[in-house]
Amino acid sequence: MATSILPSVPEPLAEESPPLVEEAAPAAGAPNGGDVILSIKDLKTYFYTYDGVVKALDGVTLKIRKGETTGLVGETGCGKSVTAFSVTRLIADPPGRVMDGKIMFNGANLLWRLESEAKFIPKPGTPRVKVQRKYSRVRAADLRMNSVRGRHIAMIFQEPSQAMNPVFSISNQLSEVLLLHRGLQIIDSMLAARTEGPEVAAAVDAVVGATARRQREELISAAKHLGEVTGSPSFGTEIYHTARASTPGADDLKPRILRAMRRLRLGSNQRRYLAHRRRRIELQNQLAEVALEEMRSESPKNADRRRLQRKLFSERLRHFYYGFWGIRSRVQRPLTVETFWRSVRLLEGVSIANPAQVARGYPHELSGGMLQRVMIAMALSSDPDVLIADEPTTALDVTIQAQILELMRDLKERVGTSILLITHDLAVIAEVADRVCVMYAGQIVEQGPVQDVFRRPLHPYAQGLLASIPRFDQPDKELQSIPGSVPNLITPPSGCRFHPRCPHAMPVCKGERPPMTVEGPDHTVACYLYTGPVAAD
Repeated sequence: MATSILPSVPEPLAEESPPLVEEAAPAAGAPNGGDVILSIKDLKTYFYTYDGVVKALDGVTLKIRKGETTGLVGETGCGKSVTAFSVTRLIADPPGRVMDGKIMFNGANLLWRLESEAKFIPKPGTPRVKVQRKYSRVRAADLRMNSVRGRHIAMIFQEPSQAMNPVFSISNQLSEVLLLHRGLQIIDSMLAARTEGPEVAAAVDAVVGATARRQREELISAAKHLGEVTGSPSFGTEIYHTARASTPGADDLKPRILRAMRRLRLGSNQRRYLAHRRRRIELQNQLAEVALEEMRSESPKNADRRRLQRKLFSERLRHFYYGFWGIRSRVQRPLTVETFWRSVRLLEGVSIANPAQVARGYPHELSGGMLQRVMIAMALSSDPDVLIADEPTTALDVTIQAQILELMRDLKERVGTSILLITHDLAVIAEVADRVCVMYAGQIVEQGPVQDVFRRPLHPYAQGLLASIPRFDQPDKELQSIPGSVPNLITPPSGCRFHPRCPHAMPVCKGERPPMTVEGPDHTVACYLYTGPVAAD
């Protein structure tokens, strides 16, 4: 039980806000503890502006366990999104830079050689700092991170319109992700597809019969079966949309199906091209493994990397003619069609109406909610080890929010994906998270199992957040607000950064930053109101 250093000071808001037991039900299948897959320790990220240095993150420490959903909550401007961008090394540089700390992913130090990437020279008489970057080291770090982004750590961005390229269609961008992270499986399935045999013929007839009877469920089942017997699930999706677009009683549906099946019959040049693409993808995967090994051992593997780069260059040089106009379009057509219909399948998974039409469209043609669902489909396509979701349901209506949260829960249960969920919605945290971290002004002030934090919030800031939401069991309760606003992070308050807004601030709060202390099983808080044992790093 938490112990106050001042016996006369009660736990803030303890009487006014009873525990949210019913609202804070733990997520289904929450682990009791497991291996740590992502560990962040003393992470510091600064932004160098003309007004001074913005200390957006100043010593953030948290852990994400395998198969666990961790919620990150706090007011706007507390540093939640900066934490996500720092983990994936996507901070815009300039003006921002990850300054210090350690980010360990499955034993790989994602910030390896960080100290050698730049020098910092203060300008006398001003709050500014000149940053001298060593761009060769910065590029090398970015190439190493490419082995982690998307495949192992995926991210759903808060602003999908800024993350999508307006020049390329939706299917182009989804296809690029699919080929980058699932290229080997796609090519292998294309090379193994079959188009002849009694099973295939019977499946085609079943699709035609279901279409003639206008039985939607029967058509879905028949198209799925056709994809299974041909060995190409995307072909089943293509035929389903082809059949739905046909008019009742049309006699040309079967010939159209047979014509569409031609893409599964690969010519010799197309098979050679697919073999070439497969070798390139294998070499790129090996390069990614070398980069991961460098970050695990924290020692360069220059010889292995150069050897693989020479092989990749030689592979591209030997088959340069595949880039010629005319040859390129013919040999790439089966792969282009395959990835297009796989993109349609991804869009179906996030409940987009008319997915084939959306796949052919461009980002500016979609609403914010539709773009958000495209971004979610892109992030989930690679079955990542860690999914960072930066307010993934903000632009969606309530019905679609539930579907997206169910998709994320399914990914966690099916693949074992760990999720870092950033949101303002405490109800979402209570529903899907296993653990919750409360963030204020670039620092973690409280973290623990979601049920414990909702039942017994310790930090005054966490108590203020929970006191500001309505309660079904207390309809007449007056909602409370936290006075003031997030401080200026160029000149943050000394000591505890929350003390200017805290109703229980003491003189000691203005001196030094309070240590993180243990106040329950896996429940820690940074507040001088409590005197539990200091939490281990």
